[in-house]
This record gives sequence, C-alpha cells and structure tokens, in this order.
Amino acid sequence: MGPAILETMTLLRKQGLTVEGKKAQRAAIEAVVKAADPRGRVLSEKDWARSQQEQQGVFYDAGVRAAFSNHGWRITALVKGSPAESSFFKPGDLIEAVDGVLLASQKVACASAPLRSATNAPVRLKVKSALDGVERELELSRVAMPAAAIEAAENWPFRLAYLRLNGLYEGSAKDIAARVQEWARAGYFGLVLDLRGANGMSLRDAADVAGLWADSGATLFKFTAANGKELNVFKARSQEPVELTVIALVDGETSEASEVLAATLAGSVRCAMLIGQPTCGDPRIRELLPLPSGDRIYAATRRLVTGDGRRYDGREGVVPDIRLGGAEAAAPDYEPEPLGGRSETLPAERDDRLLRERVRGDAALQRAVDILRGLKTLNQRALVTEKNSAR
Repeated sequence: MGPAILETMTLLRKQGLTVEGKKAQRAAIEAVVKAADPRGRVLSEKDWARSQQEQQGVFYDAGVRAAFSNHGWRITALVKGSPAESSFFKPGDLIEAVDGVLLASQKVACASAPLRSATNAPVRLKVKSALDGVERELELSRVAMPAAAIEAAENWPFRLAYLRLNGLYEGSAKDIAARVQEWARAGYFGLVLDLRGANGMSLRDAADVAGLWADSGATLFKFTAANGKELNVFKARSQEPVELTVIALVDGETSEASEVLAATLAGSVRCAMLIGQPTCGDPRIRELLPLPSGDRIYAATRRLVTGDGRRYDGREGVVPDIRLGGAEAAAPDYEPEPLGGRSETLPAERDDRLLRERVRGDAALQRAVDILRGLKTLNQRALVTEKNSAR
C-alpha cells in the first residue's frame, strides 16, 4: 500500500498539484481506519482529552440552570462559585436569547444545550427580569464545570413524568432510580426518558437504569470480541421491575453509555419504546490504539449484544421504534383551540393545555406524550371492562 501512495503523490506533483507529506500520511491512515470501521477516526491528544471530558460530564458552562415554565425557559438556579452567581440574574428570570439567537425560535428541547460549550468562549444572554420586566443583556465567561446526570425531572399532568439526562456518569443510577421508583410508587403511568444528546462512560449505571424495567437476574447486555468471545456481561440486579411505561427519546447525539441504555431498552426490557432518530453508533465498543506519531486510532474492537440477541458493531446506531425525520421532525406548533367564550375550563382541559404548551414545537416529545396518553386510556378502559365482567 505504501508504494501505491507514493506513486499517487508523484503523479499529482507531475500535474502541478502540491501534496504535503504529513497531511497525505494522516489522510492515508484515516482512510485505512474508515475501511475497517466507517465511524472510526484518528484523534490527537487534545481531541481525546476533550472527548474524555464530555464523557465524564465536564463542559464549559457559565453556571445558569434553567427549566421550561410559564411559557419560556426560566432560570431555576445559579451554580455556587460560577460566573453567573455574581451576575444580576435571579431565579425566575426569563432567558430570551443566547448569543443573539432567540430560544423561542430554536424550539430547543433543553436550554442547557446552547448554554454549554466545548470551549471556554464567553456566552451572551438576554434575560427578562421576573421582578420588573426589564430586559438586560450580559456576557458571562464559561468555566469547566461537571454536569449533573439529571438535567430535568418534571411531574406532568395525566400521571406522566419527564426525565432528561445529560449522561450516565459513575454513581448516577442511584439518583435516577430514586426518581423513577418515586413516580412508580405514586401511581404514575408513563415516563418520557429523554436521552437526546446524552453520553457518559458508566456501563454499570446504564445496566442499573435499564434493570429497573427488567426481571431480577435477566441479561441486559454484554460485550463480545470480534471472534464472538464474551468479554463482559451485565445483568439486572435483584429487585421488582417498576410498573411504569417508558418511552425513550434518542437522536444522533445519543452516544456511549446512554446509547447502551437505549439499545438495552429496545432489546432487553418490557414496557419500553424508542422514538426519534438513529443514535450515534458509538455504544462503548471502541478503544484507543496508539500510533508512533502520538495520535491515536479510535476504532471498534468489540461488539454490543442486547438481551434479545441484537448486535451492534458500530456501523450503525440504534434505530428507534418510531423514526422521525424530515417534515415530520419539523412539526407545526400546537395552537390552543378557542374555548367558545367560557371563562373557566374543566380541570382536564387545563391540564391538556399545560401539557401541550410544554411539548409545543418538539415533534418527538409530542409523539411520546400522545402515545402514552393513548396507552393510558386503553389501559383504563380495559380495567373498566374487567370490573364490569366480574360483577
């Protein structure tokens, strides 16, 4: 292969095309990696260090925490010791724009996404005060800060809940499980588990979260070598499965341990469904292989196998049960219907409006809510029928 590359470089130079040796060498290495693993890549020391930071939940952040409330993204907290703590922002203030881009125009599923960065570049926020309604702009510096595994946990009407994860980091399953079990004990029917953009490195925590819906001792997932030899097997811990229907939202940024969780929910547990777009295709199956240059090859050296036998080799991601894309992903905003002049609405109608406003502009979230409410209605009708038959 070496002579062929040199021959190609010589031919191009004869045609007056400049070929830089180091760039050609790197391009050749990348081509070989891609031939073996289409989603593999060559990483510099700096690239790998940044990737490790993200997988461990460390981002550059100004310290503003926000949640969707009262028709907008409002500040819920300012992280102690962060640049935001010394600003004039207060909990309850409305974030209108980030770096000149209106949040409302972006229909973001999570305000933290535009607030965080892979670099320490400052962020400019436009905020409307909850106290006096005055709009102010302020530029804040970003510093490296660890992100919590749970980004948002919300109780919704109709016995539904919402849990958004930043990633599965070491020890994070304990807090996640506590939330899920609390909803199950309270009689909630369904949970939307938002894994869009989530990553993390902890496979044990991925297994412990997925195991909430699995029978005790059930095989959740395992890793095998290219020759099929088993490397690691993860099973559900001893506990009763939660009675809580779960719909997980995924996208092309769902990766690492969060992608393993998505694959496991799709192939190893009951009462689970995936909605969104295919995941990243990097479910902790790749490792670093050092090169003499100091760069590293990041390529798939093992396979992920879920409880039902599905295999993932990194050539494609987890395909959701309901795949959204194109025009469907750009669903029109929900517009409340007129109330016919009534000054008051029934409690169910008010709850419906609140929920519809919460998921407005997010096609995946809308679909998940519609499915859960439909399943809940069918379940209630089945119980009524069963009671009537027993009389």
